Amino acid sequence: MTDTLLCFFNGCQNAALSSGKCEAHKTRARCMVAPCQNQTYARNLCVKHGGKQKCIADNCTANARSHGLCCKHGPKSIKTLCEVDGCTKVAHARRRCVRHGGGRVCKVETCAAYARSAGLCCRHSYVQTEATLANKVYNYPAACDPTDELVALLEETSILHVNNVIDVSNDSDCSSTADDGNPVAVEFSNEDCDWLEYMISNIVC
Repeated sequence: MTDTLLCFFNGCQNAALSSGKCEAHKTRARCMVAPCQNQTYARNLCVKHGGKQKCIADNCTANARSHGLCCKHGPKSIKTLCEVDGCTKVAHARRRCVRHGGGRVCKVETCAAYARSAGLCCRHSYVQTEATLANKVYNYPAACDPTDELVALLEETSILHVNNVIDVSNDSDCSSTADDGNPVAVEFSNEDCDWLEYMISNIVC
């Protein structure tokens, strides 16, 4: 039984290909320092051998993180803490943390949960989304006769005239003409198409 050759890079336990690197690391470059088995970070060097910028502070050998400085010498972010004595949490609103009243409450009456999006808590935000989708049904008059509404819409688009019905048979020209003999251009908007679909579905049902 032959031993499986492992990937060249430090810490990798994958089987090596003919190149000496595994499938995951086959496109990675190696540090140019001869005995080093690390991947390059920049300038053909790994972090250990100078591939990453060092902190510009005097006598500091740590890697730079921001503005040329390491974590120790870099600028500290000053966060305002909750004004309640003994509390070490970050203040959000009114100089208090969420636990001590610094968070916004859901704008739905009687709801004491904290607001997450658009002034609503998670539950009421979901409920509002579901209601919006459900109410995307067209606001048609509930007491109207679907047939009358369909006829009225067709009249407006000059497809059908109540007093002079245009008969389009299979062997006739499908282009409609008005009373003066001129052709009528028919064009539906998206709202008209949605309205027609709704009205026809009511008639069929």
